[in-house]
Amino acid sequence: MRKEEHQTSRPQVRGVEDRRRPAHGWGRLLVAFFALVGLVIFVPALVALIREPSQDPVVGVINVVAGLLYLLLAVCVAHNGRRMRIVGWICLTALLTGAVLLGVVTAAGLAPDLESSVWLDGGRHLWFVPLVAPVVAGVWMWMSDPRRIVVRAERQDR
Repeated sequence: MRKEEHQTSRPQVRGVEDRRRPAHGWGRLLVAFFALVGLVIFVPALVALIREPSQDPVVGVINVVAGLLYLLLAVCVAHNGRRMRIVGWICLTALLTGAVLLGVVTAAGLAPDLESSVWLDGGRHLWFVPLVAPVVAGVWMWMSDPRRIVVRAERQDR
């Protein structure tokens, strides 16, 4: 008897229809772009770090971390959740801060051994992608922020 009472006292769960349109187009291309950039940076850096650990270990670790940050950024751009957006903004901040700091350090000649860094001269040997990509991601994340879109739609309704 108790089982029957317990089963009937549960509120009925109503099915929810997801009417959001699927993500196609620029968003998916951007995710693929960041994943590709992350792999292009991460894989060679990891291979070099494993094969020759004594040759520029600091630069190798910096490049591995940069590659991982780009891969994490790809995941964060793909998700629309609040927590993943926070992680994405942290990745962007870390990538841009790393680019600026390492650019200043190498330009000042304080660390000449950073010659094989991803961010050497703003990422010149990678067509400036390591410097421009976080800016593009920041613009995309700001433009596609669900909270900002809802606030803007509510203002238009008034």
